[in-house]
Amino acid sequence: MIMIIWGKEHKARGEALAAAVGEKAAEAANLSRSNEGIQPLRCDDSTLSIWGHGGETSLAEMLDVELGALIVAWKAMNPALRTVELVTCNAQHNQEPLAGYARRVAAFVERKYKDVAVKALPRGQHADDYSVLWASNGNPVSFCYITAPSTRTLTYASDQLKALEPAKNYDLSLVASEMAKARRLVEPSNYSVLAGPDLSMIRAMLSVVRPAA
Repeated sequence: MIMIIWGKEHKARGEALAAAVGEKAAEAANLSRSNEGIQPLRCDDSTLSIWGHGGETSLAEMLDVELGALIVAWKAMNPALRTVELVTCNAQHNQEPLAGYARRVAAFVERKYKDVAVKALPRGQHADDYSVLWASNGNPVSFCYITAPSTRTLTYASDQLKALEPAKNYDLSLVASEMAKARRLVEPSNYSVLAGPDLSMIRAMLSVVRPAA
């Protein structure tokens, strides 16, 4: 069972993911807050999935320590929790000295609970990868996850995706297939793509995050 929390501007995607996996969803902004931070919801789910804008410092408008504290509080209230999924761009950036948002969250959680795995979309082929997760507005909602060694390549790949969308009827899995054919080992074509025709497939692409030291 899975509980999905979405961040600002991700209502449609959060609800689409919930519909795709047949589970429930809530908005992060609607969670109660106290002096102890954002308060968890009581539920029986073994998985908590969080979708929102992400970067080196935040996800769904939560800093790494805020999200880490929320996960710890969620586990304390809901002992069945075993997995936390961070569905976002850039979760595993390795831009020093930050060492990746997802890794910092995983380290925070591991200090309290060893039996909770934090998962995120994978890093690319380079130590300094950048990434972006695109989702279509169709039904079903398709998606494409792009990683690149530089912002130049990431922008180029995103522009390619946007240019190919109309001809593929906005099915991003078909767009990704075309992009993969055009991929080269030199910039700006040395990006990588993961995609699927339905959001329910994205969860299988998440990998366990190794906590930051």
